[in-house]
Amino acid sequence: MKLVRTILLYGALAVSIFFLWDNVLRPPCSRVVEYDIGVFDERFGISREFLITYLQSAEIPWEEQSETELFRYVPGSDFKVNLIWSEDQERLFKGNSLEENLDITQTSIDTIQGRYESAVTRYERAAREYETKLMQYERDVTYWNSKGGAPEEQYSVLENQANTLENKASEISSLLAQVNKLADDNNKYVENYNSGVAEYNDLFNPGHEFDAGNTDGTEINIYTYDGNQELQTLLIHEFGHVLGIDHVDDEKSVMYYLLSDQNKKGKLSTYDIAALQLSCKL
Repeated sequence: MKLVRTILLYGALAVSIFFLWDNVLRPPCSRVVEYDIGVFDERFGISREFLITYLQSAEIPWEEQSETELFRYVPGSDFKVNLIWSEDQERLFKGNSLEENLDITQTSIDTIQGRYESAVTRYERAAREYETKLMQYERDVTYWNSKGGAPEEQYSVLENQANTLENKASEISSLLAQVNKLADDNNKYVENYNSGVAEYNDLFNPGHEFDAGNTDGTEINIYTYDGNQELQTLLIHEFGHVLGIDHVDDEKSVMYYLLSDQNKKGKLSTYDIAALQLSCKL
């Protein structure tokens, strides 16, 4: 019995030591992290194959620097990468829709302003022609009145001048109405555009924290991203955390706590590489 208890004791100790080594002491880079797709929300508008491709691309920067395989897509693996729809993603989709509408509105504004300027030019030209013809008509009438009246032939000429002036005045009135309508339309579009810009600015800041995704070492959760490049960077960032890398203090680094235009290309900085070497004991 004593021998059996000793064997059991050493067996339990061996299991404990293995557990301690496998889960605590072993460097994060000493074994391949096998992963699979878990929760997959189709509202993101991408396919599973697309996500797998980007995950496999996100492995490359870390594996090239460590010169070893660190991650592997294996269907059925316990480690899951989850694509989870969030309020932030809903907000992002709304923002993208607003941005598209702003582009359309800006195009409409440019078109209307071009038409407005053209209408103003036509109106001003017609007004100048009208003033010139009116002054000539008034001079002719004054002249013939001073002569006691115009002869029949000249009277017909004056009547034609009067008709021409009347038509020109009607043309000017129509052009002025067109100018005013285009001005009103332009003001409405500008007002809508400014309102859309204000709404868009309320939705977004220049940078946002990497709460777009997280990991606890047993899974990766992706909640929101804006475009393929941002998804790629986000996956590289979360893979870095899986390797035991914490945030670094360089804003151009993938492992910086904010995602912005300075690091969204997903290229590892010297700070990222140093953090990898420290975490993996390279």
